[in-house]
Amino acid sequence: MKANSPAWDLTPNLYLTSDQTEIIDCLVDHHEMPSKFDEDQVISFFNTTDLFLVLYFSKKEDRGFQMYIVRDFSVNVNELILLHQLFDRLIVDGLSVSILQKAQFQIDNIIYMADTFRAMIHKDLANQIED
Repeated sequence: MKANSPAWDLTPNLYLTSDQTEIIDCLVDHHEMPSKFDEDQVISFFNTTDLFLVLYFSKKEDRGFQMYIVRDFSVNVNELILLHQLFDRLIVDGLSVSILQKAQFQIDNIIYMADTFRAMIHKDLANQIED
């Protein structure tokens, strides 16, 4: 699922890149680099308040990574919903259905848990509001 441009800010809080060097550096820095490259993979991890979602496409004609970053994901739930809708549209179009369904499932779980994540991540802010 290659793209023409290497990176976009889809919204102020949702970033997409297909820059392989940037993605591999990020995966290595966060100890998330996959050990096998013979099948499609969805890798997600958090860095402070940001969600990183990396898709690896293994088919020879489409091999490579895409990375989505949702900045302050527990607050910017609309970006998670937008990402869900984007994947839904690509699935309907028949593009990389299996991996996109896995990614969409992970996004759905994060949306479901957004309030809990927000309470954990922004507990200092919540404590200030209560005082």
